Parts: sequence; C-alpha cells; structure tokens
Amino acid sequence: MKELLLKRLKKSKNKKGFTLIEIIVVLVILGILAAIAVPAVMGYIDEAKDSKYIAEARSIYVVVQTEEAKAETLGNTADYTAIATEAAKKTGINNDTADKKISIELKEEGKYTIKWLSDDDKYVTATVTKNKDITIDGKE
Repeated sequence: MKELLLKRLKKSKNKKGFTLIEIIVVLVILGILAAIAVPAVMGYIDEAKDSKYIAEARSIYVVVQTEEAKAETLGNTADYTAIATEAAKKTGINNDTADKKISIELKEEGKYTIKWLSDDDKYVTATVTKNKDITIDGKE
C-alpha cells in the first residue's frame, strides 16, 4: 500500500510543462529574430515608397509633356501652374491651388523639378529629365 502511494506521489510530481528558463530562452531567441527582421522589413517598405514616388513623378511628367505639346501646337508657351492643376486632375493626386500641392518648375531645357503632396502626407521633390530619368531629391 505504501508503495502504491509513493508511486502516485511520484507521478503527480512528474507533470509535463515548460520551465521558466525554457520560456526565457525562447523569448530571447524571438527578440533576437525580431531585432534582425524589423530593419530588413523597414528597408523593403522604404524601397516600396520610393518606387511609388517615382511612379507618381512619372505620371505627372507624362501630363507635363502632353500639356507642353498642346501649348506648342497652339503656339502658346506652357503655363506650369495650369499644367500642375491638370496633372492633379489626371493623375488623381489631390491639388488645392491655394496649398500648391503640386508644383512644376522648368529648371533648364528638358529638366523639371516637380514637388507634390503624396498620399502619405509628405511633400516629395523629384527631378525629371527629358530622358525620363527620375531622381527623388527629398521627402519632407
């Protein structure tokens, strides 16, 4: 009888589960993995945003080219304020002329500086050349 009680007592002490040290080790490993993964993911997010900005600049530049060609056909000079408003309508980028959410400036022949308010509420400045080279100069 005594042996039976001792066996039952030993079985009840042999419960399955994780020790505190095992749980701490797992948490430390998860912390290390997170410290490695988070910067990598943030890098991918930044690259995606830059690609989006380049696509937006390209869309605006296409409108600039179209409107310049229209003005040239009519024998007029291009009005970049009007082109900015037209670019806002055609590209879907909101443009409030009072806030100047899109501005286009001809720096030199075939080289434009475009500044616009992107979806993420950042003003983005890009330089676009006639060769369609686009450089994102700044994000404010």
